[in-house]
Amino acid sequence: MRYFRYLSIFLILFSVAFVFSPPVHADDSAAVAKILNTPPKDQIGLATQCAVCGMKLHVKSDTPVVEYKGKDYYFCDNDERDAFAKDPSQYLKK
Repeated sequence: MRYFRYLSIFLILFSVAFVFSPPVHADDSAAVAKILNTPPKDQIGLATQCAVCGMKLHVKSDTPVVEYKGKDYYFCDNDERDAFAKDPSQYLKK
């Protein structure tokens, strides 16, 4: 009887830990996507596209930017930048 009580407690705790643990991506961790304060100076004036919505834009000194795997990605606004930084693979597969 005691065995089943311990087993059920263990299973409940394991289930709770599994359900509430954050998803892990092997190559797309938040440490890989780095939010930069400003774009590199040599990129200002560059014509590019928003990495999330695809809108065409020209890089300015206040354009939101993320460095991911050695490449800079530019965005229309900070919300799109933050969404990309959380899960870059979601947007790069498009």
